[in-house]
Amino acid sequence: MVINIKYCRYCAFCISGDAYYCTCYDKVLNNVNRVTSCSEFVLSELGDVDTGKPYKPRDFSDKVTVQEDTRQITFFE
Repeated sequence: MVINIKYCRYCAFCISGDAYYCTCYDKVLNNVNRVTSCSEFVLSELGDVDTGKPYKPRDFSDKVTVQEDTRQITFFE
């Protein structure tokens, strides 16, 4: 299962300079490394606004790991 998460740094509307700027909303962005829920998000073909690295979504597995020994450890045993 692949989950695409939106980051401002991968958006086509984000411009880097002295500060990060969103051309869609005409505002300065404080932190482009946080996840955003912006409805106007467009994935940039150029990749990250600073490094140019393309977005690679993580591949999450549906498996749940279960520990063998789940007893609580006490100091008195």
